Amino acid sequence: MSATEVEQNLGTTVETCKTCGGTGQIRQIQSTLFGQMQTSRTCTSCGGTGKIIKENCEKCKGKGKVKKQTKISVNIPAGIDDSQTVVLRNEGAPGTNGGPKGDLYIVVHIKHHPLYVRKDINVLCDIPVTITQASLGSELEIPMVDGSKEKYKIPEGTQTGTKFRIKQKGFTSINGRYKGDFIFTVIVQTPKKLTKEQRDLLEKLATTMNEQPPVRKKGIFG
Repeated sequence: MSATEVEQNLGTTVETCKTCGGTGQIRQIQSTLFGQMQTSRTCTSCGGTGKIIKENCEKCKGKGKVKKQTKISVNIPAGIDDSQTVVLRNEGAPGTNGGPKGDLYIVVHIKHHPLYVRKDINVLCDIPVTITQASLGSELEIPMVDGSKEKYKIPEGTQTGTKFRIKQKGFTSINGRYKGDFIFTVIVQTPKKLTKEQRDLLEKLATTMNEQPPVRKKGIFG
């Protein structure tokens, strides 16, 4: 929705300004030491328009335009990025004295999404997985930006922070020639609460893997 100016003609008939004769300019001839010089200035009676309205319209106060709210349908092209502009020809304010309408410039701002991040025409996303999924490998259902889901199998031993790429599932370029990729980063989630059975199983797993704390390397201070 935008505020636009609409032409009105609700006052009395327009008459030619008698002060300037319709030219919009007042010319004066002055005598100087170098002879006569002609100067011109904007007519104060008509404001330079050359026309006079004796009784102004109550709505537009003689300006010939009033502002009102209108709704305009806008086609946003695929692949448009933040701060880019869509131009609607002849949808701006009307010109002066019956001149053609101007253009309407719409600056696009893309809302922040809680799940996806855009980088050029690629889509970035974090996908949480469990320890068992990362350790054993798993087939994930990845939600796409268009609402669909893509199946992707991550290998066993996947580490947190590992990135995977699904080609041509990102944004379409503004010219429609290219399509970006969907890049997701695996985030391995560590459970905060364990049942006794789960704890016993993890302890047995730790025993079989002969786990021990990592050895700290000595620094320059020992």
